[in-house]
Amino acid sequence: MIIQNILEGILRKRYANPYEKNDIKKSELIDYCNLKTSTAEKYLTKMENAKYIESYKEPWGKRTIIKYNITDLGIERYEWFVKINMELE
Repeated sequence: MIIQNILEGILRKRYANPYEKNDIKKSELIDYCNLKTSTAEKYLTKMENAKYIESYKEPWGKRTIIKYNITDLGIERYEWFVKINMELE
């Protein structure tokens, strides 16, 4: 469920406004999923290693922020998770 929730958060941000780049900031994603930072980082690392998501760093003033985007494989897996959960209900 955590993986599905993370993928859903990225997709919601992606389709929120089709006229702008909609990658989601790590902090926004953690808030959306209501996860502790340590838990989120564990899952985000696993999902990036599995090629479900991609991350990149972007300068933000004197700081650097991390943003995430979903891959085609991530979209495929999200649809798969949703289908399985619907079958189990």
